[in-house]
Amino acid sequence: MARWKAENLGSDQLYKRKRDAVIRQAARAFGEHGFHGTSLDEIAKALSVTKAALYYYVRSKQEILFECHTIALDLGDAALQEAMRTGRTGLERLSIFVKIYIEMLTGELGSCALLTDLSSLTADHRRKIIGRRDHFDIRLRAIIEQGIADESIAGRDTKLTGFLIMGAVNWVPRWFSGDGPRSGTEVAEEFVQMLAMGLAPRSKL
Repeated sequence: MARWKAENLGSDQLYKRKRDAVIRQAARAFGEHGFHGTSLDEIAKALSVTKAALYYYVRSKQEILFECHTIALDLGDAALQEAMRTGRTGLERLSIFVKIYIEMLTGELGSCALLTDLSSLTADHRRKIIGRRDHFDIRLRAIIEQGIADESIAGRDTKLTGFLIMGAVNWVPRWFSGDGPRSGTEVAEEFVQMLAMGLAPRSKL
């Protein structure tokens, strides 16, 4: 695997590069075979390293899964931050968030953004991920509430609207293929158009 072997990097950079390679390879395997259907032996084999070498970078499959969830939340936070910075109305901010987040999920880091298998996390990791998700949901609902207040979004249940949007967006890494007929940006733009049609007041369509 190309990312495992890196030249001209310091020890800290090389460690991070190799750890990232482990997480990426594991995320791809989790996506194809499921968390329980993937072993560390298979990940080590795909990276052409021993299992003992693998343990230098990760302690368990649960740690890898936690990192995958963390990456997904990091991407979501970054997309929300940019939406808040550049959008004006609630619908604009929601559309910007969806577009950026889908582009990220279909990009290089997207394969690591595993958004299921919470039950397979350790209790401590699960508490941390759920806490971050709850905070994310509050911020997302605030954007929806803003849109209802400024009348860019038709009045709806903010909780259900958030679940609908995130349910659709979080499923994208499951079916998206870089070899498919549409790029990640094209998929993101189509989602945004459907979002606007579904949430904008009828008088503004």
